[in-house]
Amino acid sequence: MEAWEPRSAHVVDVLFAGLARRARLFAAGWGDEPFLANVAVGTAFLAEPARITPEWGAPVSRRGSVVRDGTFASPLPMLAPAASTAHVRWLGAGSPRGRSACVVLAASREEGFALRERLYAPLVREGVDLFLLENPYYGLRRPLGQRGGALRTVSDHVLMNLGMVEEARALLAWLRSEGYARLGIAGYSMGGYMAALAAVLFPEPLAVAALAAGASPVPVFTRGLLSWSIRFEELDGSRRDAERARERLGHIFDLANLMKFPPPRQPGAAILLACRKDGFVPGAETRALHAHWTGSELRWVNAGHVSAILTERAALRAAVRDSLARVQP
Repeated sequence: MEAWEPRSAHVVDVLFAGLARRARLFAAGWGDEPFLANVAVGTAFLAEPARITPEWGAPVSRRGSVVRDGTFASPLPMLAPAASTAHVRWLGAGSPRGRSACVVLAASREEGFALRERLYAPLVREGVDLFLLENPYYGLRRPLGQRGGALRTVSDHVLMNLGMVEEARALLAWLRSEGYARLGIAGYSMGGYMAALAAVLFPEPLAVAALAAGASPVPVFTRGLLSWSIRFEELDGSRRDAERARERLGHIFDLANLMKFPPPRQPGAAILLACRKDGFVPGAETRALHAHWTGSELRWVNAGHVSAILTERAALRAAVRDSLARVQP
């Protein structure tokens, strides 16, 4: 287990983590044990992207964009009933002709579309249609009894991550059939990890903007500031062995370690962005992913994990814009 500790974290990261720990993660334990056992012994992903046909609501003009909300059945059948319908917001110009499309995944505990709209909507005026997916178990897809974005069990979290990847792959395949010139995927924090994972599992070249993410989520959940939200001694049950629970959680989340997968089809169209004062994602993990994805670009911003969302919005948009410019369809 990596011994990283976020000693140089930005003060905003520390304050945010202190507030967020009030809404505990995995308060109901491990969850579906047979599912966790099965997902640990082999690949959990579909052999190829699922075929979907989203249903779109009426278009609404808003701040220079055409906004549509849509739904489609999630390709992952194991999701809770409330999470089984995927919700997606489309910010565009009304026609895909000559435009790029980017699927943008949500960060940890990010419910709804408002934050990503504020961050990335200016790209619509630059020729990029944005497709914002709501994570399974978040927002409109939150199961009854769950409070906010604090998932109740570890198995719910694994299912959410699997759903994010499969829904993103399916949506990308649909976008290709709609005639978009260039395709990309992006995300911040957990959204960045899942965007990177979806990209390596997609059979065609994609632009990738993995923002404030790295190669493995293990240190994020077991040693970083996010781990403050997990009571490991209670997760272990009657034995109350915090280190035992920490080790098991790390083993489960290591299934999503990007070092175990080949790079995307065009690593040169991948831009990784890391925060120098990140208390959630260690910089070493982003450097490891950059080395694994030979030809990718690594950018740094002088901010923390949370503060970058407030102070580095132009840099986040630039990573998306530049990655799309580099992909060769």
